[in-house]
Amino acid sequence: MSVPGDVKKAIELLRTQPERRLSIAKLAAACGVAPRTLQKHFKQFVGKTPAELRREARMDRARRELLRAKPDVSVADVAASCGIGHLGRFAALYRQRFGETPSATLHRRSHTGGTQNGITILPVSLDRPVIAVHKFSCQEQPCTLGDFNFSEGIGAGLMRDRWFRVGSADQARYHLKGIVGHDRGLLRITATLTSAETGRCLWADRWQGRLSDILAFQDRVVARVTSAVRRTLFDAEINRAIAKDSRDAGGWELTMRALPLAMRIEEAPLSRALDLLEQAVELLPTDGLPVALAAWCRAQRASHHLSERPQAEKLAGLQLVSRGAELTNDDAIVQSLFGSVCALAGKFNQAALHIDRALALNGASAWAWNRLGMLDVYRGNFEDATECFQIARDLDPCNPLNFMSSIGIGSAHFDAERFEEGSIWFARAIAEHPAAVWVNRFRAPALLLAGKKEQAGKAFAELNQKYPDLSIRVLRQAIPYRQNHWDRLAEGLVDLGMPL
Repeated sequence: MSVPGDVKKAIELLRTQPERRLSIAKLAAACGVAPRTLQKHFKQFVGKTPAELRREARMDRARRELLRAKPDVSVADVAASCGIGHLGRFAALYRQRFGETPSATLHRRSHTGGTQNGITILPVSLDRPVIAVHKFSCQEQPCTLGDFNFSEGIGAGLMRDRWFRVGSADQARYHLKGIVGHDRGLLRITATLTSAETGRCLWADRWQGRLSDILAFQDRVVARVTSAVRRTLFDAEINRAIAKDSRDAGGWELTMRALPLAMRIEEAPLSRALDLLEQAVELLPTDGLPVALAAWCRAQRASHHLSERPQAEKLAGLQLVSRGAELTNDDAIVQSLFGSVCALAGKFNQAALHIDRALALNGASAWAWNRLGMLDVYRGNFEDATECFQIARDLDPCNPLNFMSSIGIGSAHFDAERFEEGSIWFARAIAEHPAAVWVNRFRAPALLLAGKKEQAGKAFAELNQKYPDLSIRVLRQAIPYRQNHWDRLAEGLVDLGMPL
């Protein structure tokens, strides 16, 4: 069942010119059909009315304009430019669609600067992998679904990551291809990701949806392919770097080798990661990623009792953040890591600037949402933090920072005096990251205040065995929780035997 030409033309008009106040009669005339015919075709092939589609297109355009607005532009200005007259209704619909108010988007934008065209293309001077997103082919000939360009949406989604480049096939290390087919009202999409170097298929999947809901189906497929490919590329680059001969490793390979080590939050892996990153910084003098990872390693050593000079480590991390500000860092992961370093050093406003910029660069960055959640924990905004952690998990269930989401959610329960629930989340964090014995500095007092003295004693013994020199004073210097939050943690830890 092919999509009629009048529907395709109407969709194009509504998406490219949503600000125009086209009545159904004018829209039908522009498409060369009767109004009833156009309405019937929309119901059958789109599952939405032209008015609903136009409203969604206006919301999408308004968000794009808000995210790239100049400092003197107001929400009312953007709404008017998109053909929206009722600001109250606009705000309600916008919040329903994007999870925040238009003014919140504009406020975040005012702090993050951003890019002129909404997407920053990484300079070709950066040593980053290239993926070629090929136009999806059609099983049927002639192709009747060509206007619904899945590859275009996927390419745009992948470009938001910025730690790799979307480019031409002759430059590509990876190739994403797809096949579109339809039969008896059903649309079928198959997508595959292959390595140009080995010829291996790294990932493949298939989806099926109804032609009557083609636009919603297209959005779902684009979102799922983008998420799966992002995760697969991430793992593939790490594995490729590890397998490469050390003598042939360049700056990018050294950075990828360091990344999983940096996420382990243990003394030896962090030290090894710093050694690799020191070499990478020399080989990648314009790239912010190795600098950001080195800053992260310094901050983690300071905050997890892995250094004899924690304050010096935090200062070194902040110095690396300052150095990284001068480099190419239009990368959400880079900005998220910078934000985390600033947050652990107690520089909350600076941290917020970096994390907000990360979200402006890529609103689907699990790294950014995770770090925003932890920043909200430090600031005492526990309800907002929990929502951020849940978003981060939904965006990337395999993200290496997910165990920190569990810590943050556990901290929110602890702060609300739901001690047993908090202890469960802290235990989950340790299960997700077994090396993180330091989580017991939160879990032990949570168990004690929940009335589980025996379990609390065991958790404290594990902590004390790994970190025998810990004291309340050292803990307070490690992580910038609010005073009352630390007081309650300290109460439990002192009762368990920790010195002041």
